[in-house]
Amino acid sequence: MQYTRNMATGASTADVAIILVDARLGVLAQSRRHAFLASLLGIPNLLVCVNKMDLRGFDLEVFAAIRDEMTGFARRLGFASVTAIPISALRGDNVVERSARTPWWEGPTVLGFLETVPLPGTTPDAPLRFPCSTSCAPS
Repeated sequence: MQYTRNMATGASTADVAIILVDARLGVLAQSRRHAFLASLLGIPNLLVCVNKMDLRGFDLEVFAAIRDEMTGFARRLGFASVTAIPISALRGDNVVERSARTPWWEGPTVLGFLETVPLPGTTPDAPLRFPCSTSCAPS
């Protein structure tokens, strides 16, 4: 219950949800559940990081199968954008810099995506807002 409450609080101001999918296991029910919750909470953009690609030999077919399955599911949930990136967090492949181990990948790095994702209606002079869950409300 605490996880769901914390996710709802954090998502109240989020523009991007990031879901990690283990390349060895593929898309699990938990991955779908997290995408569903993110869509219910109104997060417009979904980033699917297919992690541990190093353990699957940076195989394009492994990545493509996971990408297609997850983006197909997520698009039905109404996200404005769904992007998948092959990564290996262990050595930072495609996290901040492009990896030589994925010469077939022409898309962005995780950081590159986060720096360029379109943000709806952001204005620098908008009032400051802090989300607050019931656990931090005055008693």
